[in-house]
Amino acid sequence: MVCLSPMASTERDQPKTFTFRELTVWTSKLPDVSFGVLPPSNTRPNPLATEDLVYASVFAPGAICALERDGGTLIWRRELHRYANASVHLHDGKLFAKTCNTLFALQPDSGEILWSFCPYGTEGEWIYSSPSAYEDRVYIGDRRGWLHCLDGESGRTIWRRHTNRARNCDVNSTPVLIDGLAIVSTNAKSVVAYDAQSGRLAWKQKLDGPSTFGPLVHRNSVLTVSDSLCLLNPGTGEVEQLYSWKKEKVYRAETTPRTIVLTFWPKWASCGNPPPNESDTNKITILITKSGVQRTTTFVAFCHQFRYIPATALLYLSHAEGIDLIHPEDGRVLCQLKTTDDTRGGLALVDVRDGLIYALSGDGSVYALRHPLSAANDRRRSS
Repeated sequence: MVCLSPMASTERDQPKTFTFRELTVWTSKLPDVSFGVLPPSNTRPNPLATEDLVYASVFAPGAICALERDGGTLIWRRELHRYANASVHLHDGKLFAKTCNTLFALQPDSGEILWSFCPYGTEGEWIYSSPSAYEDRVYIGDRRGWLHCLDGESGRTIWRRHTNRARNCDVNSTPVLIDGLAIVSTNAKSVVAYDAQSGRLAWKQKLDGPSTFGPLVHRNSVLTVSDSLCLLNPGTGEVEQLYSWKKEKVYRAETTPRTIVLTFWPKWASCGNPPPNESDTNKITILITKSGVQRTTTFVAFCHQFRYIPATALLYLSHAEGIDLIHPEDGRVLCQLKTTDDTRGGLALVDVRDGLIYALSGDGSVYALRHPLSAANDRRRSS
């Protein structure tokens, strides 16, 4: 086990700053949105940009919207019962979306519901997990501790397994599919792996706290997020590396080809209140390299979340006041995009495609922004 203490950040050059208005290619206000953004439990973007369309999952009232990627015109809107998830998932010609109790498979071009999976009825909140899919199967957890394997064409149950019998048994995480296994972490301080085809238990490993975010794949290992970070051998569940911090609990994490990036739970979060002043929104991002060496950088961001995008080799930090573009190996903020309007709760995880940044704000506005560093990144990748 490696026990680390946060280090002080070093002085950095001031990043370039742009406003959304300077970079906007188009913006579209989605209809009937009271609150657009739900904090994610994985690193999937919202909105999701494809070759022709942009899909946005609206938290409240629950809805999935599809817009033209060229211009932002609304193509279709599918209302969902109650609250929608933090993102959608596209696989094998189907768009998977969900509410707090039902998983839907939609036709991507029209929003038509192909099938739905609702294990315990539409009253109550039973599914916080997000779906993962591989070939013709879909995997999702529920708050009674079950992992379900569904047929991708019909939605019928192929197998389901009870992951644990603890009182706090929820499977709220997003299943990871690797090496023929379906792997989930649980609120019962455990991570469990099943054979993806048969549902046979492959291994089970204890964690030091409840786990709702992730798991993630880092190189050839599975990264779990609980009070600490734990790298596991995906075939055996053996602990390869454990990172923990005194008096700090891990909040969220992301992986890049060379580093693991994370933030800690803010001190005020356990009270369920907003930070009393701006200084209390300071978080520490720790970048752990392959050798275990850590670099840290401090930043000020409220309602923050981040995502690494391989196409640009950058981290994108979404927060209430905009988007920060961060170098993933040393934590330098290279560029800041500032919103000019109230985002009503911040921005969801962004997507990047063909030199544009796609962002969804809490008020239901979808933005297509010109990427300020795309030309520099294109040159860097070709050199």
